[in-house]
Amino acid sequence: MKLSFKKIPGAVRAWSGVVAASLVVGCGGAESLPSEEPTAATQEQAQTGARPVIESMDAIALDGALTAKTRSLIRARLAQGQAFQQVPVTSDSGQALVLNDQGLNGDERAGDGLFSAIGDVDFVTLRATQDRIREFQARTPQTPLTHPTFDNRVRVSDRVLTPLSPSVFVPGVPIPITPVGISPAVKPENSLIITHPGVVNDPTRTYDPCTNAGNPNGVWTFNHLMREMASSYIPPATLTEHWLRQWTVNQNINGWTVPARPAMTARILTPWPRTGGALELARSPFKLVAIVNRLDLGGDAGPSAYASGNAGELRFVFAAVDRTSGTCATRPFLVIFEYGVPHASCDAVRTWARGWLNLSSPSMILGSSAYNAALASLTQQVVVRNAAPRKPNGSAINQIRTNEEWLRYPWELREFHLMGSGPAVNRLLGQPTVLTPGDSHNNTTVLRDFINANTPAILANSYTVPPTFPSASTPFLGAFPWMTSPTDSFWRAAGIANNNARHQFSLNTCSGCHGREARTAFTHIDENGDLSPFLATGMTVPSTPFWVPDPVVTSVSRPFFEIQMRTTNLDSVANQACLARAFDRRLLSAH
Repeated sequence: MKLSFKKIPGAVRAWSGVVAASLVVGCGGAESLPSEEPTAATQEQAQTGARPVIESMDAIALDGALTAKTRSLIRARLAQGQAFQQVPVTSDSGQALVLNDQGLNGDERAGDGLFSAIGDVDFVTLRATQDRIREFQARTPQTPLTHPTFDNRVRVSDRVLTPLSPSVFVPGVPIPITPVGISPAVKPENSLIITHPGVVNDPTRTYDPCTNAGNPNGVWTFNHLMREMASSYIPPATLTEHWLRQWTVNQNINGWTVPARPAMTARILTPWPRTGGALELARSPFKLVAIVNRLDLGGDAGPSAYASGNAGELRFVFAAVDRTSGTCATRPFLVIFEYGVPHASCDAVRTWARGWLNLSSPSMILGSSAYNAALASLTQQVVVRNAAPRKPNGSAINQIRTNEEWLRYPWELREFHLMGSGPAVNRLLGQPTVLTPGDSHNNTTVLRDFINANTPAILANSYTVPPTFPSASTPFLGAFPWMTSPTDSFWRAAGIANNNARHQFSLNTCSGCHGREARTAFTHIDENGDLSPFLATGMTVPSTPFWVPDPVVTSVSRPFFEIQMRTTNLDSVANQACLARAFDRRLLSAH
């Protein structure tokens, strides 16, 4: 095979030996080149979760035609301050690649700051991306189309989208690859946070325990989710009652005593109808209030910070209903089923994202029969039994979290995992709450010392909150955050050297995110399906900022663009090829 380039920069000529070697096995064939042992930077990356932040990327086509699978030299530069020696990416044919700056496997010169490897590039999709930019620019010519970049909820840049000229697409010359997510293509109420009455009251798929309207076996009911989670491993009613009875007695979780909330018996378990002594799940006292797409918790940027996977999470939010009073109504007791979407490959994740993006198309009327059927086809991929065969019970559930004050004041958050081993195998068991220390550590020297010692990792969103600190005998990670006041729910301590680290740490906690750091009064979705201002502000116009004054440094106020972050991510994943996902920056927080 002969290569015919219109232009061949000097840098490309230097790879001629490597390119020729790769062509011996044929275009698109598996590359057979030596690999290096993991570097110290790579090992550190795997241990801490820190990932390279890419500033720019391009590709030089090594084949004579630009197709959906063109053998190319892929190059990237890292953002200032990055100290990695290898950059893992996924090629557009789904191949795992490692860009290196060691003069190996396609890299021209060691230590020049240009990370390279040879892999497949989908120039067809890259061209289509330019056409979409032009299309959306034409719709609103007076308003620049932009692509915002986020780092753990902070919008760090907002780049004007300019389509590449068709003349750029030439073999042998660098063709830029940039992340492109077109936020206006997404209707948040259709594709991200779905609370429409036509969905949460769908008579075919939901059930209202107050009116007995709907289908008790519908695919969006508490009954269906618990039955599929139990599968054949445990009776669903047993799984449910064992989980709920954990509120009726004190629990010991990571060395903390989680106090009982005995009202669980009188308000939930006693009024619940039974058959043969077992809870009748078809008449459960939990009503659907929201279905939430958290694709933004995924990404092609390495191991998830919180059990989500490459396609993020699918969440169902239920509110408990009060059947003990004269008037049945939802109460402030939220139960959130959080499933890890069981799609891993780039193509599978992109197909999943396109399904959600299609819900925003003009033909999809929110709450219509066609819309609800399309949404159900997505949710059923995740919630059915054996959707994740390698996880406990074969269920894709990551965790169930609760947020309530109905059983007892103050507001309390809990977290439960489906267990795959131990004495509670096949059961939901209380666990520590993610990234949140025990409440007694707030405003203490212990918290100060932890944040000061981990400031670089906190600012890089690559830290964890360990079970114990500062000694192995001191429980640190908490199990039941209490929230007495939304104005006082944040983490602080005298002597914290970097307030941005304090804020980032606090925002990533359950109580900080549901409190002062997000200017939220306990719930982001309440028992009536109403959204917190943190979420609601961007639902109509995602580029609208929601400002939150810092609770410690009063002169500082931060803008949040939560919905813009999620809409941009959805459009980007649905429409771009695999390489572009190397720009993803995963959320550390799960909230």
